[in-house]
Amino acid sequence: MQPKGTILELCQVVRDMDRALEHWTGTIGAGPFFVFEVPVLPGQKYRGAPTEVSMRVAFGFSGGLLIELLQQTNDTPSVFTEMLDARGDGYHHIMLRLPYDEGIERLSGRGYEIAFSGQMPSGERFCLFDTRSADGSYIELMEISVAREDSLARMQRAHLQWDGKTDPVRGMDALAAYA
Repeated sequence: MQPKGTILELCQVVRDMDRALEHWTGTIGAGPFFVFEVPVLPGQKYRGAPTEVSMRVAFGFSGGLLIELLQQTNDTPSVFTEMLDARGDGYHHIMLRLPYDEGIERLSGRGYEIAFSGQMPSGERFCLFDTRSADGSYIELMEISVAREDSLARMQRAHLQWDGKTDPVRGMDALAAYA
């Protein structure tokens, strides 16, 4: 896994998940991707106000980098629709591998503000800082629990064992095979 302070994940926001998965698996060779529906998560806030964003998400590795493909599944204004409306599908954010509170302090200290935040069903906090003024994108921070580390390790094992062709898109239940 990536060391502290490095980029854990690169996220692309997409309007058509199936097309994006075909590109990332077929053209780029990343994967396999594990896809799941994300319901409205607890405590979501968009620019300080309560919100309800649902999405379909796919995770797969390319070497040591986790790739996230994210398709918002409702029309609620969000950091995702901001980017899609401004320039269409493409690069949206990176996630830094930092302790959550340390990352908050670092990014806040540099003058950036949280644009989107919430909590995973298992309790981990997450947020996206608006850093578009510096690089045209956002930076995500997330508390990474032992269970989440295990899921990431399983996804990476799946990537390292993958033949590049068989079952490029899988459900999250397929992670059980990579314990």
